[in-house]
Amino acid sequence: MTNKIIITAIAIAVIVFVYKIFLSGPAVTGADVDPAEFEELAGGSDVVILDVRSSFEFGGEKIKGAQNLSYTSASFKKTVEMFDKSKTYLVYCASGSRSVGAVKILKGLGFEKVYNLSGGIEHWKKEGKQVVR
Repeated sequence: MTNKIIITAIAIAVIVFVYKIFLSGPAVTGADVDPAEFEELAGGSDVVILDVRSSFEFGGEKIKGAQNLSYTSASFKKTVEMFDKSKTYLVYCASGSRSVGAVKILKGLGFEKVYNLSGGIEHWKKEGKQVVR
């Protein structure tokens, strides 16, 4: 009987973990902004727009002025450690999942002015915002 309870508890814990990590969508970072806010912030001084999609994705449509640094690259964390922490970083990806992870890394490294484009470039385009190739 005790083994069944333990196995059931473990199974429930695994299901909750899988749901929270993989099925619940991008987490809120506390720094999420909608396309209008992102666009307004982009007009400020000392702003870096960081596209964290793959270089292949970056070769297509992107937000004007964006720099590419793939979130999935092995050197992502090492590269952002060298960034100027006094600047404002506007981060986006395709749908908002990778950029959430990138924002968390940046904040964990002590960056204070970091914002995630909620819903990514797909949300940006859906709102009729301009993209470039």
